[in-house]
Amino acid sequence: MQQRDESDSPVMDDTTTNKRTKLCAYVLPNYISSINLMQFVEVEPLNSLIKPSPRSGHRAIATESDFWIWGGYHPSIDNEEPSMFNQLWRFNFALQRWTLETTTVNGPDLTVASHAMCVYRNIALVFGGTGYPFGHNVSRDLYMLDLKLRRWKQCTLLDQKPEPVYGSSMIIKGDYLYVLCGTNAWRYNSDVYEIHLPTMKCKKIGNTFDESEEFFDGNGRYRQEAYLYEDKIFLFGGGSSVATPFSLEDLPMFDLTTHTWSFIHTNPDPFHNFPTPRKFHSIFPFRDNQIIMFGGANYDHNMHRHGPVSGNLWVFDFSKLEWSMLPSLSMVKPTYFHAAAMNKRGEIWSHGGVVHEPTSDDDGERITTLYKMHSRVLKLSERGEIWSHGGVVHEPTSDDDGERITTLYKMHSR
Repeated sequence: MQQRDESDSPVMDDTTTNKRTKLCAYVLPNYISSINLMQFVEVEPLNSLIKPSPRSGHRAIATESDFWIWGGYHPSIDNEEPSMFNQLWRFNFALQRWTLETTTVNGPDLTVASHAMCVYRNIALVFGGTGYPFGHNVSRDLYMLDLKLRRWKQCTLLDQKPEPVYGSSMIIKGDYLYVLCGTNAWRYNSDVYEIHLPTMKCKKIGNTFDESEEFFDGNGRYRQEAYLYEDKIFLFGGGSSVATPFSLEDLPMFDLTTHTWSFIHTNPDPFHNFPTPRKFHSIFPFRDNQIIMFGGANYDHNMHRHGPVSGNLWVFDFSKLEWSMLPSLSMVKPTYFHAAAMNKRGEIWSHGGVVHEPTSDDDGERITTLYKMHSRVLKLSERGEIWSHGGVVHEPTSDDDGERITTLYKMHSR
């Protein structure tokens, strides 16, 4: 466990007894570590009747106070039409409550699955996406959603506009947005577009086959995960027209300085080798020079269907180019096509997606479960929790001097 900052130590009054001082110093570090074990835990909303319906293919962002999800899909039930969710849901961390938000101005309508989503200041950016049947309606539009006003705005991109795609990735660097990869259902690309957000000027800076067609052939992809490290964008996994996802042994890397693609060979975990190839997964920043990866699907050629990879958590170290599995940690249920996001406190929130029961032979079940994992130890200043202990209480009918209690209360302030 990381050492606790001295500034986070409890302040003791000089009159506090040694016995009480020892008790507080002992209890507090154990409490902090108990919720920072990097274990996914299910979060039940206080009102279990108000929550999103089960879905997959939606995307998420996190702000300081809320976890937001947009869109999603649920297959048909009893020959009814499949559901495409043109919905914005918000889960407030402090209130532990879901809210179905009402937005103004028209946002994305028909293409609300496998879009790309990220947050820029207090604005959600949504690009691309598909409707059902998948690939029939595909978007090339960029939308902004003002999270305070709940107002959509369709952006007018100037110069070179990206092709219609779903399953793309977006990366923010300063005032620039990078959109890369995706598919229109028949062509899978690894094109890269750079958008200057203040002016909306867009230009294509990377091509799928700009170096060597033989070397890069077949490496266009969708539903990969992308991460920016030292002016280089690394791609993790993803799928193509071939059912089997891409390996995580060699990672495509796009250099933002030279505008060229290359492949980086990685080193396996000494005991667990490389992670299973996957798509529909998630990655997030972890410790210095590292990311953490979980979830996703592989293709079972015997069953002729997709199925979840194991629930193990993996860490990739950029400084060593090495994979490590965290053997004692795992997801509650292996899931893919979920929506996940991380807030500034290092909390990873994951909602919905597809799960498979071990004995099931169908295409999986959509869920609406919400999970949370702490990726690092929180400072007390980040918690936003108010604790109150003991004091004097009076019964309504009592005329005495009150009763001393030892009850401990907690309140989330944010």
